[in-house]
Amino acid sequence: MPSKRLPPSPIPILIFILSCALFWGYAPWVTIASERLPNVSPEMENPEYWIKKIENPVRILLTPEEIQKMNEENVKRQDLFLCKVKELKEEWTGEEILALMDEDWQGFGRTEEIRYGRKGSPLEDNFWNALKGNLNRESLKERNRMPFGLIVKRTDIRVFPTEEPSMTTPGNHDFDRFQHSSISPGALVGIYHFSRDKLWAYIQCAFIRGWVRTRDLAIAKERRQATDYEERKERLLITGNFVNVFGDPSLHQPLFPVQMGTSFPTLASLKESARSGPSYVIQIPIREADGGLAFREGYIRKDEDVYHGFLPYHQANLARQAFKMLHQPYGWGEMAGARDCSRFIMDLFATFGILMPRNSKLQARVGIGLGQVEGMSAKEKERVLDRAIPLATIVRLPGHIMLYLGKEKGRHYVIHNIYGYQKAGWFGPAMKKIAKVVVSDLSLGRSGPYQSLLHRITDIQMIASGSELHRKLP
Repeated sequence: MPSKRLPPSPIPILIFILSCALFWGYAPWVTIASERLPNVSPEMENPEYWIKKIENPVRILLTPEEIQKMNEENVKRQDLFLCKVKELKEEWTGEEILALMDEDWQGFGRTEEIRYGRKGSPLEDNFWNALKGNLNRESLKERNRMPFGLIVKRTDIRVFPTEEPSMTTPGNHDFDRFQHSSISPGALVGIYHFSRDKLWAYIQCAFIRGWVRTRDLAIAKERRQATDYEERKERLLITGNFVNVFGDPSLHQPLFPVQMGTSFPTLASLKESARSGPSYVIQIPIREADGGLAFREGYIRKDEDVYHGFLPYHQANLARQAFKMLHQPYGWGEMAGARDCSRFIMDLFATFGILMPRNSKLQARVGIGLGQVEGMSAKEKERVLDRAIPLATIVRLPGHIMLYLGKEKGRHYVIHNIYGYQKAGWFGPAMKKIAKVVVSDLSLGRSGPYQSLLHRITDIQMIASGSELHRKLP
């Protein structure tokens, strides 16, 4: 008669797990968050849920004139690093361009901290020396003319002229420190310089400077060829999450996708567009064989999520635009065609014509501050949020930014693009990976070593007029 088999003892398994934790230096364990976060009901993932809570959700918070004035004032502020590209000077000294490059190198170049490349190996002397050589510093003249151009497809803007990543740990492919951002097709840029291998251009766009692939850039023969394109008033705005642009009226030849907040000049009046068949006709820039700028017709389906001009700036529109990005993936610096937390905010407000800096820390300097909240208790911060305008208020903590939705059953809610948060685990802090746009309340992370989102808030900024602030005061 066969003997009865006893179940395996859990002790060896526990010993193995503890050994792994010791071997990994108590690194936080990573788990994937469920589809919906705690304290979030299915109804809360619908913009209409939050719109219905507002007394007059279509009240205009900023007029187009007020938005234009705010943009002009923000561009003049040196602390926001916004740039009116069309007003850049056309001649730069070699010393001025070298100073910009030196600033980049000091911020992102080689330090005592080891950085790792795509294969997980440390970036050694040969990499850094080759990278510095490709900056092509020696070719700069005493005086250098700045050409202008337009981006012809969505492209990455890099800290340095290389596609090699710079990672803080060998396998941390989600965060490349050389990745600045992405730039949309049609964006106006000024060109400081070219790399030694001629594959990269050192450019300035409206919100950042860095290196882009020359193949994604068309250079204007003269300044006005590029600036006139940007200044065209009749424009079609992308209000969907992403929309496809086609190269033919029958919509069989897709050219490229375009993200929310991008706009293009239209080649037909609104009345003519209504009669022109299944597509809107827009003007798009193209790169000629010699790298020069030319234009052609592009086509967007009429049933796509687009708008003529900018959207009226009110809470209902803010809610609907924000929730179009719900569950869209997280991508540091728009890696892999995604968005991060600050690009979520930037694209949202772009649909209303509001210029936002690229960095979350700088975004939290736009608008009207609701007082010095850093150092406040959680209860005090909640009282400040009670005065804020839902959906027109951005909330920042170090390294992260969110859009305030409102209050429900004593909890304050936000929508944001978040990579993850830390919570308590069996063997120490555990990383809960989310990596997408979600609705959450501000208690998220309260069991972790850094406490809740609410505890960590440093800035609460209303993007509205001063009169709206007075309306909210008790």
